[in-house]
Amino acid sequence: MRASELSVIIGISIKLLEKIVRPLKAAGLLKSVRGAAGGYILGREPRTITLADILTTMEGAVFKPQCCEADADCLLIEGCPTGSIWIDIARQMELRFSATTLAELMTDSREACPSRAARAARVARSVRETDNQPRRDAAAAGRSRLSRRRKPGSGQTAPRLMGRPRLA
Repeated sequence: MRASELSVIIGISIKLLEKIVRPLKAAGLLKSVRGAAGGYILGREPRTITLADILTTMEGAVFKPQCCEADADCLLIEGCPTGSIWIDIARQMELRFSATTLAELMTDSREACPSRAARAARVARSVRETDNQPRRDAAAAGRSRLSRRRKPGSGQTAPRLMGRPRLA
């Protein structure tokens, strides 16, 4: 896919896209193709690229509890009641990310992200509410935004539009 198309689909600038792609290319997860029909292609088969590969390339580690590191500034490092839980969560995340491939993500038919679904529902609800509100006629809307102001030196008042124009 071309960088320009990819940046539009993702919704980021080409400069930011290139910063993101650089480490993925260095790790062999992506390849760039030069020329008029150039762009980016996967460096390996989707079934061989895991989420752990991507995350470790981009972030360094899948999830690393900083409080459990030897040089952490933790007052409870000796008898920490939650340290083993954080280490177990990190292991579970790493196992899950290592077990999930791009091929699975591309063919997975599970429901969309709950936050995206909730956002889509809010947008649909606000559109319905807007459509159900009574609309004022254009003349009344225009009158409510007009104020009278004196033209300097003329003794006459002139209509003046106040605020941003509203669509009826």
